[in-house]
Amino acid sequence: MKQFIFKVWFLIPPFIFGQKVLFVGNSFTFYWNLPVMVESMAEEKGIKMDIFQSTAGSATLEDHWEGKRDLESVSNIKHGKYDFVILQDHSTYPLENTQISEEYFEKFIELIKSTKAEPVIYSTWMYPGISDQSYNILDPINYNLSSMASLNGVRLAPVGRVFRFFKEANPDISLHTSDDKHPSPVGTYLAACVFFKLLTGESPKGLSRRYVRKDENGKKIFLGMVETSDAIKCQNIVDSVDIK
Repeated sequence: MKQFIFKVWFLIPPFIFGQKVLFVGNSFTFYWNLPVMVESMAEEKGIKMDIFQSTAGSATLEDHWEGKRDLESVSNIKHGKYDFVILQDHSTYPLENTQISEEYFEKFIELIKSTKAEPVIYSTWMYPGISDQSYNILDPINYNLSSMASLNGVRLAPVGRVFRFFKEANPDISLHTSDDKHPSPVGTYLAACVFFKLLTGESPKGLSRRYVRKDENGKKIFLGMVETSDAIKCQNIVDSVDIK
C-alpha cells in the first residue's frame, strides 16, 4: 500500500504544491499589480503561488545586475530559493540595445540556473515610441527575445505577441494608458493571463475580472479590475495561444 501511494505522489504536477516566483523588471511589470494579480489568479484556481517582485521604473537588466537604484535582484535570486524568475528588460533594449540586452539576459539566466530555478523571459509589446521605426517582421521584440530564449534553453512569455492578437481582434479596447506605452488595466490583466497559463499550465478561462486583498488594517484593496466582457476577451485570446 505504501509503495502505491509513493508512485501516485510523483504523478501529481509539482505546481500544485506551491511555487515561489520572482519578477525582475520595471514599470511594465509593476503597473496595476501584475505580480499580485497572477498570484491571485492562481489562488482562485486552488494553486499556491508566492510571488515577489524586484522592480524600479525604467530599470534595465544592467541596472538590476549592477545593483543600481537600490535594486537587490542578484542577492535576492541567490538567496530567495525561487522556482521561477521572470526577467523583463527595458522595453526598447531588445531592439535598440540588443547586445547589452543579450549580455545581461545571459548573465541572469546563468545565475538563475545555478540556483536550480527556472528563468523565463518576459517579451513586452511594441508601442508608438518604438513602433515608428521600420521592422520587416511582426512582433520584433518577441522575435529577438524568442531567439535568445531558444539559444539559452529557457521559456518565453510572449506578452507582446498576445497584445498584437488582442488589438487585431478588439481595436476599440486600449491596452495602454494615455501615454501610449504603459499597460492599461486591461493590458495588465491580459499579461497576467499569459503568466498564469505559462506558470500553471492551465487555461485562464473562467477567471474573475477583479481581485481583492486587505491592507494591514484589514481594509479592502481592489487590484486593477476590468469589465467582465473584457476579461472574457483576454481569457479567450490567451487560451488560443500556444504558451508552454
